[in-house]
Amino acid sequence: MQTFEKTIINILKNKDKNTHKFYFVGIGGISMYAIASRLLKLGQEVIGSDAKRTKNTKTLEKLGATIHYKHDQKNVFGADFVIYSFAVRDNVEVKKAKELNLPVLSRAKMLGLMLKCYKTSICVSGAHGKTTTTALIYHVLKTARLNPDLHLGGFLAKEDVSFVHNNSKIIVCEACEYQDAFLELKPNISVVLNVAPEHLDYFKIYNNVQKSFARFSGRGDVLICDSEHKYLKNSKKSVYFGKNGDYIAKNIKMLLDGTYRFDCYKYKKYYGRFHINLVGIHNINNALAAISVANEFGVNKKIIQKALNSFGGVKRRFEIISKKPFIVHDYAHHPDEIESVLNVIKTIDKNYNDNQENICKLLVVFQPHTYSRTKLLMNRFVEALKDDETAIYKTFSAREKYDKMGSAKTLSNNLGKNSKYFGKKNELKDYIKQKILEGYSVVILGAGDIDEICNKLNINQ
Repeated sequence: MQTFEKTIINILKNKDKNTHKFYFVGIGGISMYAIASRLLKLGQEVIGSDAKRTKNTKTLEKLGATIHYKHDQKNVFGADFVIYSFAVRDNVEVKKAKELNLPVLSRAKMLGLMLKCYKTSICVSGAHGKTTTTALIYHVLKTARLNPDLHLGGFLAKEDVSFVHNNSKIIVCEACEYQDAFLELKPNISVVLNVAPEHLDYFKIYNNVQKSFARFSGRGDVLICDSEHKYLKNSKKSVYFGKNGDYIAKNIKMLLDGTYRFDCYKYKKYYGRFHINLVGIHNINNALAAISVANEFGVNKKIIQKALNSFGGVKRRFEIISKKPFIVHDYAHHPDEIESVLNVIKTIDKNYNDNQENICKLLVVFQPHTYSRTKLLMNRFVEALKDDETAIYKTFSAREKYDKMGSAKTLSNNLGKNSKYFGKKNELKDYIKQKILEGYSVVILGAGDIDEICNKLNINQ
């Protein structure tokens, strides 16, 4: 371990009381925001840059951070440490910091150092569902009064926070596979919810995705994994949930509000009946993952039942904006996630809609996330969206340059006459409102800035 890494660990442990200057390139990203906030609360000087002012950057400024809204190589002069997100790894500030031989760390590397401050770390990975499940595991352990810390790729719905710092010996952390970021982490408990062809702009082929998850699975002391992926193993201990797993759900029943009740069997023996306060059958496996983790800590079954039943969810994960009219917002940006959300919508819509004739009148508003994902999975996106009326909003490009073949407009054209493309938020907002007047239910999907549309609708619940 390099000397500067030891210094950072001591700072995070609050053993080094000296003030150091941390410069964050892309400071508004959810994980960067959480790390920067923690350093500010430890009395460190935080400076950063981002493309635009957001809720996260405004909060950091209130906490004392200095933020530049234009990337300039001059900004990094005087920094003790420079941290960057993968979205801006080729940024001029990062290049200049390397030229100056400053300690430069990726966000993933910084997160890996942070985990070394804990006796026990639980890292939750997977192509889908990791934010919800990370939050759920945190809630279960919190309910059990273990009071863990939290590092989340979203915001808890009730508390509106993405991180919690209790000076705990336990942390629950979301682990992203993009660019092998989670291989910088060495958790005590590794959770793999699922493996799917995702981030192919980096991995190129699905086999590379599987290899990356296999490497992650062996990094911890315990692997907790979906039984569909038993090729993922840990030499010390592996626990599987789901079909043919060590933890299995039986007698599954969907309730009127779309949530689920099920019986859990642990190593083929009846363990107990649980209710998960989340909609969508995919959350059964997420619940089994949380139960599996809780059992590693010896949490009492009744506490787990209470926690699953009281879980408040995560913002932008099947977030019901309005019941009448029925409007839902979800972070789904992969075809598998879109199909899952739409299946749930069509199942529970009738429970919120008095006019039975309107049940099938659904408008799907979708903002593609990155050109590369849309281009590589174009046929799957069309398959997932083709049965509904769609309003496709311009691509959230993130780190990428324009690519016509993977653009939102091309997706809309491929969907045909039941799809309309929108390049401006106000025009899309007006269209959604008109559809609501016509009796439509609305589902708003995407991981970009499409959530701003929800704020502009001003629907009275």
